This record gives sequence, C-alpha cells and structure tokens, in this order.
Amino acid sequence: MNKMPLLTFGQSDVQFSALSLGTVKFGRNQAVKYPQAFDLPSDKEITDLLHLALDHGLSTLDTAPAYGIAEQRLGQLLPNRKQWQIIGKAGEFYNAKTGDSHYDFSAKALKASLENSLRLLKTDYLDSWLLHSDGDDLANLTDEVIQTLQDAKQQGWVRSIGASTKTVDGGAYALEHLDGIMMAASLTHDAEKALFDIAKEKQKGLILKKIYDSGWALNSDNKQQVMRDTLRNLFNNAAVTTAVIGTINPKHLVENIEAWLQRND
Repeated sequence: MNKMPLLTFGQSDVQFSALSLGTVKFGRNQAVKYPQAFDLPSDKEITDLLHLALDHGLSTLDTAPAYGIAEQRLGQLLPNRKQWQIIGKAGEFYNAKTGDSHYDFSAKALKASLENSLRLLKTDYLDSWLLHSDGDDLANLTDEVIQTLQDAKQQGWVRSIGASTKTVDGGAYALEHLDGIMMAASLTHDAEKALFDIAKEKQKGLILKKIYDSGWALNSDNKQQVMRDTLRNLFNNAAVTTAVIGTINPKHLVENIEAWLQRND
C-alpha cells in the first residue's frame, strides 16, 4: 500500500503527513458552513476513521477549542498518541449553548486555553500551536501574543508555533515571527496567494485549509478530478507542508489520500 510521506514544517523539526484530518465534525455540527447537515459520529466511527487514516499514512490531526467537544473526544479515543502529530489552536472559544464563538487573545487566556487543550487531549505537548484568527490578524498578532507563543515553544509545551490567518498582511507578519501559518487556498480562492511565495522565500511552513471551499467544490460529477487538480496545484509550492481534509466519511478520506498519491498522473 502506498502511503503519504511526512513533510517538514518550515525550519522547525516537526513533520506532518501531507494530508491532515480536520476534526471539526468530531465535535461540532452547529454554526458551520458545510454543504450538508450532519450528525456527530459515534465513538466507534471516529476510532475506525483514525485507524483507517493511520493505515494510509495520514498521521496529522487538526483540532481546536472552537471545535466543540473534538479535543475531548480525541483525548478519549486517539490510539497511541506517539504515532500522531496534533495541530492545536487558541484564541477562539465556542459556546455550544448559543452556537456562537468569542475571541480572547490575552496572554492569560491563551495560556489557560493551552493547558485545557493538553488536559482534554491527554497529552503533554502539541506538535503545532496556532493563533485562531477572527480576521483582524495584524491587530491580534501583538508582541504579547507572539511572546506567549514563543514561550510555550521554549518551555516544551508545543513543538512549533504559527497562526491561522485570513489576510495577506497578517499572514506575512506571522511568517516573519513564527514557524508558519495556516491559510485558505483552493482552485477558486487565491486572495492570499502572495503568501505562497513569501513562505517559500523565508523557508516557513504552510498548512492549507478550505482547499475544497468547505466542501462546496466537491458538488461535482467529476469529484475525483477536482481533488487531483486541487492537490496538484496546491502542492506545487515547496512551502506547503500539509492540507487539512475535514471529513467523517471513510470513503471520502480514502478518495483524498488516493487523489494526493495520484495528483501528478
């Protein structure tokens, strides 16, 4: 069985599988932007999906406090933590009762968020820790925030640091000071494409999100071709380390892995 390789995240010593499994759907199905409504998967369905991913070389997980109970469920169900890389976040907090998020980028809130994530995930480190943007990237990336991220890395609580950004200016600033960023990119969304070259020039890492426009791009009669074209296009840049696939469907997971392996055929 062909498996995906591990790719290095910028100049850090962290490696991620070329595709990452997003876990929003493990813990939250309210106030999301996917084409179809969905029920949260059972514990068995999550466990089976995690084993399937690992069998195919997909060993990186993307999660966040904003993903409802996803962190808690991963902490309970993740088989053998040492086989996995976990990308976590802080700054956005989700209220399941109201279905709303609020943001707090104070050093105190970020530290408390990291401590809670580690507790829920039942681990003593994250492989990457990202600031979870509300869209006002430059305002959020204060000296205090950057220092808080750097302190967490220096203390060994996280192995690499970055920001999930939504703007070119914010992404470029994060690439100056951190190991890399998470950014949106797809065949139709290229508003942040300047960051590909900036990351490559600075030898920083890129984690890609929303590569299928939150699933809308896959409402096509030629879904597999869309996947291959997307992955070939996005992985043309050497700075790209991993692309996040948010799915709870085993068939869809395998289709993505096959599309990545066959993207240049």
